[in-house]
Amino acid sequence: LNVLNVYSNNLGLCVASGKIEDKSNEIPTIPKILDRICVKGNIITWDALNTQKNNIEKVIYLKGDYVVPIKLNQESFYNDLKLYFDEKQLEIIKTSGTKNAYKKQIEKSHSSIITYEYYQTEDINWYYDLKNWKGIKSFGLVKKTIEKNKEKTIEFRYYISSLYLDIETFSNAIRQHWSVENKLHWHLDFTFRQDGNTTTNKKALLNLEIIHKFVLAVLSRAKPKYNKSLKIIRKHLSYNFEEFLPELFCFLMLS
Repeated sequence: LNVLNVYSNNLGLCVASGKIEDKSNEIPTIPKILDRICVKGNIITWDALNTQKNNIEKVIYLKGDYVVPIKLNQESFYNDLKLYFDEKQLEIIKTSGTKNAYKKQIEKSHSSIITYEYYQTEDINWYYDLKNWKGIKSFGLVKKTIEKNKEKTIEFRYYISSLYLDIETFSNAIRQHWSVENKLHWHLDFTFRQDGNTTTNKKALLNLEIIHKFVLAVLSRAKPKYNKSLKIIRKHLSYNFEEFLPELFCFLMLS
């Protein structure tokens, strides 16, 4: 079953799901699902596949903002951004605060040191096709440097956004985008073993997935009480469901 999920970082749960038709992809599903959620006042992010002019226009029409990646599915735009963000331009953005902003974060991950450098600029009038990308206010780049065992690898990711210069909001939107993978999709696979489900009826499978997402939201809220992994909490509650359910609901109401 191929499903497009919308995850809210503020609420910590999946707020909408849309079934993707067979022999199709999620691109035409985006405008339909945007109509079902509160876009106004929120920042929308998605994978590069969905960075399409129609989807961008829909977000602006619904009075939302966006921070979205540009990759080779928009080859011309991608190559233009790649040429623009050369080493000289990156140095200008680092040192000049007029139309530019820069932020650096260093993290340790196992045996690696990962450095994230965020660049955002309002210098966008040079781009020839600007008018066809609705609401665009800034371009951005994330430079990710991974150092492990004295080896260094560097990745560049390019973004467009309806946000004016605000490096904190811009960088947070990019980092929090991965919550849909880490806090939703991973748990559906690991905690609920969804990939091993043998249900063949697609409507039943979709209903079961919706139930799993609801239960996942409940377990995530209960995690501070039990201080264990969601998989262990689920197993613990299943031993004596009738006894633990009222306790769980009482905790959720108090929290």
